Amino acid sequence: MKTLTQTFLIFFLLLEVLPAFKIDPYPIKNVSLTEVFSMNCLQMTQSQQMLKAYVMIGVKSKFQDPQKHLTQAIIDYDKRMYLVREYFHSHLNSSDIEAKASFDKALELWKINKKMLETSPTKENVLLIQKNFLEMINKLLEGTAPLATADLELISLTGKLCRKPMEVTIDYLIRMWGVEVKEYEKHIENTIAEYHINLKKLSKNKLNNEESQKLLIKAKNEFKFFEFMYRSKTKFIPSLLSKKADDNFLIIRKIKQIYKKQAH
Repeated sequence: MKTLTQTFLIFFLLLEVLPAFKIDPYPIKNVSLTEVFSMNCLQMTQSQQMLKAYVMIGVKSKFQDPQKHLTQAIIDYDKRMYLVREYFHSHLNSSDIEAKASFDKALELWKINKKMLETSPTKENVLLIQKNFLEMINKLLEGTAPLATADLELISLTGKLCRKPMEVTIDYLIRMWGVEVKEYEKHIENTIAEYHINLKKLSKNKLNNEESQKLLIKAKNEFKFFEFMYRSKTKFIPSLLSKKADDNFLIIRKIKQIYKKQAH
């Protein structure tokens, strides 16, 4: 019993020293299509990190001071959103009207969510923020479509892989907050299925090396936690859920860095 207690104490101490998420800055030098395509991918994933922080505040978790980091993240994310949009607007062809419009719509959705994220979290707003972000992600994907190469599509796919555990975590936390998530079971089952489909595609792609293959196996093993969490009757604590989602983000981020070095 003493050993078990010590294990839990060590676990919670480790939780407290883990760094909170930060919004990656827009690259200042050597701005390439690959780099900004990757940055646009981060726009999608880090929108979910902000939403997770918002919900963590809602469930009154103090883990990693979500209010402090969300406040700073909103400022940094806002700057990057305009710069990413500007890059693609200037590099898309004049005929790519729909793609440019997609970036404009993504910006509109961000402005709406920004206002809500800047106020105290409410159960009324959380589902709207989630809905807007998911639509925004689709618009950001549509906006890059004309410039996407096969390699860049693989980088985008790492983002999809990264967001699935985040989506499971957010839905779980929203329900913990006391907010009804419509068709919760159907949505999570679809998310789990999509994760494995995306993982299989990435495992077979030509940008892989020995390191990325090991990381993909690690990601698959780590995802078992989210599958177990969803099906378990045990109530999980928010700090553990947040940590596991962030752990997954770091694993997939390493995979993306490997792909970026070889992308064309």
